Amino acid sequence: MAHTDQRITTHNVLFARRAALGRARWLVATALLCGVLAAKPRTAAAQLPNLVEVSAQYSPAAGLDSPELTQEEIWSYQVMLNVPIRLPGGRFLIPGVAYRADSIAQRSMSAASTQHTTFHAPELSALFVQLLPGRWSASIRASGSIAGRFETVDRHMIRYGALALASRSFSDRFVIGGGALASGGFGPVRVLPAVSLRWKPSDEVQVEVFVPAFASVRYTEANRVEFGPRVELAGMTYAIRDADIAKRWPCATQPADDPATSVDETMPSPDACFDHATYTVASAGMVAGVRLTSTVWLTAFGGVSFYRHAEQQGRGGDAIPGGSQDLPRALFLRTSLAWRLPGT
Repeated sequence: MAHTDQRITTHNVLFARRAALGRARWLVATALLCGVLAAKPRTAAAQLPNLVEVSAQYSPAAGLDSPELTQEEIWSYQVMLNVPIRLPGGRFLIPGVAYRADSIAQRSMSAASTQHTTFHAPELSALFVQLLPGRWSASIRASGSIAGRFETVDRHMIRYGALALASRSFSDRFVIGGGALASGGFGPVRVLPAVSLRWKPSDEVQVEVFVPAFASVRYTEANRVEFGPRVELAGMTYAIRDADIAKRWPCATQPADDPATSVDETMPSPDACFDHATYTVASAGMVAGVRLTSTVWLTAFGGVSFYRHAEQQGRGGDAIPGGSQDLPRALFLRTSLAWRLPGT
């Protein structure tokens, strides 16, 4: 019994030492990264994400243009974790993990019924930043995820993205960059230009733009409270794996051809089969935040989603006939708790 207690005690001591060593390595990595920010704050900070961020967004019920008098309510949740790793030669690598969930409740007023659907999107990413002479920096970010309702999982649910950006800090108050971003996995690969801008006309005011994702103006009072307008453009794509859809034409053959249609239902057409749904939303509103500790901020972003578009697409990315819908404007409120890096 004494030998067993001794082994347990030894194991606990080793475990505690390993845990302490892990915490020390994390603190050292964060301290080194903060040293880079202190040396070149605007050059480096413009490239770096938050260490930890947790957010929740709610859009209250809004009526849809449908004969069933349907209302739609949306809850969205997201958590992100990024780990900075300092490398020699003015480089650092930031691997990250994220998870997003969109929960949609559709209520049919005529049938007095509610249908709940939840989409999931876990993601892995890696950001590489190289600091260069002359106040230049270059960054490359790659990400991969699977997105869908997860009744089943297959390789066609994989989506991926990449961003390449070169930035120059003309002063501690003005940083501009340009590059390109690409996304693929659902249909063809799409490439868009990317432009970033960070400008501080005064110590209290900061303008930040990243095309094609967001633009904001932020006023900070006493480095404790911040507020200002913000505009966002976002898009989500989720795989649809529905057993009822899979049994119908054009996903599957039918026992007999319907003479009333111009197509032959006894022959499948997988390219026209409903494979995934896309959702594009543009929002505008006001952001307000308060600093809880030295680098932890609690923020709220509320306003109106003035453009919302949903589309059903086949595996090749082509729109399904009759599957495109412009949704009505909707209010939203997003709250976030973020652990920021100093200087960002």
